Amino acid sequence: KFSKYFGSKYAIMVNSGSSANLLMMSALRYFPKFFKKKVKKPNIIVPVVGWSTSYYPISQCGFEINFVDINKNSLNLDVNKINGAIDKNTVAVLAINLLGNPCDFNLLKKVFKKKKLILLEDNCESLGSKFNNKFCGTLGLMGTHSLFFAHHMQTMEGGIILTDNKDLYDILRSLRAHGW
Repeated sequence: KFSKYFGSKYAIMVNSGSSANLLMMSALRYFPKFFKKKVKKPNIIVPVVGWSTSYYPISQCGFEINFVDINKNSLNLDVNKINGAIDKNTVAVLAINLLGNPCDFNLLKKVFKKKKLILLEDNCESLGSKFNNKFCGTLGLMGTHSLFFAHHMQTMEGGIILTDNKDLYDILRSLRAHGW
């Protein structure tokens, strides 16, 4: 029901938004076929403002963290500064939609096509937000959501990953179940 409501093909429920972020990064770490280019030391671009559990999974999974400044009006990733941060090892950008405020996905998508990057979303703080009439958390390869008791919709604890990719859906379900 969650994936249908938000317009995504697949939803994977986990125990928290933090675990959703960890599984998202783990899927990429152990199945690099989703990268659009091969690199030796992959890095992921993130905004300098986020939650610790947006960043820890990146490091835990062996990726370098590439911090980019924020736009002071939106508190989101400053898209105009991404090009300067991209290097030969950059494989993805983690867009963190803060306080119900979406990133500028029109500008982000232009960068992605040119540089062969993956768009990931941490939408844990913005459940229900939209960009161009499409729900945030559904604009990238994967998007994470938190159902923590202080959020918009809550289950006391809980998190969900949305994706339209069937292979990722199967991989994420397996990782959630300790690889079974």
